[in-house]
Amino acid sequence: MADKLHNAGIALAIFLISLPLAIFVTILLLPLWKWLESTFKIESIGHSGPSEWCYWTSYFIIVSCFCLIWWKKRRTGT
Repeated sequence: MADKLHNAGIALAIFLISLPLAIFVTILLLPLWKWLESTFKIESIGHSGPSEWCYWTSYFIIVSCFCLIWWKKRRTGT
């Protein structure tokens, strides 16, 4: 039971830490979003900043990276 609670706490921490990090990364990637919009005509930059899907994409990639690192650490036992 303690192991499951520990894993749930780590998963919650990953999701919460990734939120502000995703916002920061999305803003840093403004040139990428502008390039996507001009090249592929995908609406990614609005009058108030990047579109919502840009934030969710950044969030998903960051959470996936953290989960992959966590999974590898658990698998190797370090």
